[in-house]
Amino acid sequence: MMMELNLHGEPCAVASLSDLQQALTRARSLAQCELWLTMAEHAEQGPALCMLRNGGSAWLMYLPGQDDASCHSLGDEEEEGDCSYWLANGQVDEYPAAWCVEVEHCQRAFVEFFSTGGARPDAIAWQAD
Repeated sequence: MMMELNLHGEPCAVASLSDLQQALTRARSLAQCELWLTMAEHAEQGPALCMLRNGGSAWLMYLPGQDDASCHSLGDEEEEGDCSYWLANGQVDEYPAAWCVEVEHCQRAFVEFFSTGGARPDAIAWQAD
């Protein structure tokens, strides 16, 4: 199976778990990043998984398909405040800290997404957008 990975604006083909692990290792080396893994040429056509990361803060967005509702990760619902994320296009966005999950959980979700051919990872708590 072939998927496309885009790490902070740099696309590459992912044909194996080994390819994915190499890309995730590169992502871990960045303090901030936007990471997409998708089966389609355009992420919004889905299925797609996106991680935004700033240091130890990270959250996921899952897009099942072009006409289907997306969802985002749900961490500690009691967590207050926002976290800022630097996007590949240079924009900085803020999202609720309650959406954050551990970076390691995010990376395992990418492996599950790839292994299941684009299914929403079960190990993450999700909330519809």
